[in-house]
Amino acid sequence: MIEKRYMPTIKLNRGGAEPLHLQLSRGIVEDIFRSRPLPGRPFVSERQLAESLMLNRNTVHRAYEQLISDGILHLPDGRRTICIAPHALTRVIPPFPSIGIILPRQFSVFAGGDTPTPLKYLSGIFDRAAELGYAPMPLLLPPPETPDAEVREWLKNMLSRLTAMIHLGDRGFTPDRPLELTLTENFLPQIFISGYSHDVRIASVVCDLEGAFAALTGYLKENGHHRIGVIGECFEPNPYFNYTYRSRTARSIDALRRNGMELRDEWILRIPQLSSPLEPLRDMLQACGKELPGVFFCSNDATAERTFTALRELGRKVPGEFSLVGADDTGIAEKMPVPLTTLKVPMYAIGRTSVDLALERFYNGPAEETRLRKIPSTLVLRSSVKPQGEHSAFPERLP
Repeated sequence: MIEKRYMPTIKLNRGGAEPLHLQLSRGIVEDIFRSRPLPGRPFVSERQLAESLMLNRNTVHRAYEQLISDGILHLPDGRRTICIAPHALTRVIPPFPSIGIILPRQFSVFAGGDTPTPLKYLSGIFDRAAELGYAPMPLLLPPPETPDAEVREWLKNMLSRLTAMIHLGDRGFTPDRPLELTLTENFLPQIFISGYSHDVRIASVVCDLEGAFAALTGYLKENGHHRIGVIGECFEPNPYFNYTYRSRTARSIDALRRNGMELRDEWILRIPQLSSPLEPLRDMLQACGKELPGVFFCSNDATAERTFTALRELGRKVPGEFSLVGADDTGIAEKMPVPLTTLKVPMYAIGRTSVDLALERFYNGPAEETRLRKIPSTLVLRSSVKPQGEHSAFPERLP
């Protein structure tokens, strides 16, 4: 089957001061940068493009000569068909290529919280981009009340400077029209980290917890633990992204049961986001009597910290009576009165991989096999888990 010749989409200003052949060559460069046709693909002939744009063929010829000289188009030896040059994409990217990082809030607010989580992601992105010769460019989307026309103009000006965009989250409100317009922009590859976009054209880099759950259940069984409870937060649906941490409670229940742990429905608590599990725990302890798990898995380290506090308020000791496990391995985990065993989310590695994936999709085009990258988690052992029936040999460190 003969491959269809590539026809660029170009707009010319026929009344402008810039000569048409220069407008044409620049327009072809911008189109190749935007559409990323595969190297070696046959390009439309001079005659066809001249007819399509109603130009003198000599004008098209001059533009093609310049593009061949610049290494963007290519005339293979012994052939008459002009093709996309082998390294055309490296010639059409901006002189100082940048990767846009779409921040959900101002940098000082986003990176200045109680945990180093945002900085871990950002460090991975910045380090990998610098290694590859790309400048990371933090970006804030226009305010939500910005008219669509102004948002599109902002996108047009910004995207011309970038090779890809990496999203670190939504802004926490709906509707967010600037974000919606950005997500539907096909000009550049877009990557979302630690979650999935509802738009299948946007790729993801996420943490794979399966191996860490297998390691956790193996470790718990070795220490006599066969019963486990789960404490997770409830979240409202998000119209733009499915964050992996929001589905972690359901996935942890499935993984723990699949790996042979006893996990009864009455040992599962789903609490509102950022709330204390004190009263639900009190109700569980009273209702279940002695039929209780020896371990609680919490869907994140912050929930584990609140669970630790709640258990202590109820007169229960960790890990003397209940062992405790979290997830993420944020700064909270090490600073708890009893350092927390947790499943480590490799945030720095996720940040680095998001850059690699963005550039892979830029140079090779979007493909189903590059829509998702999974980075394995690891189990971090600390003193919040002790053998079943053994009181802690480590005194609790009071805050």
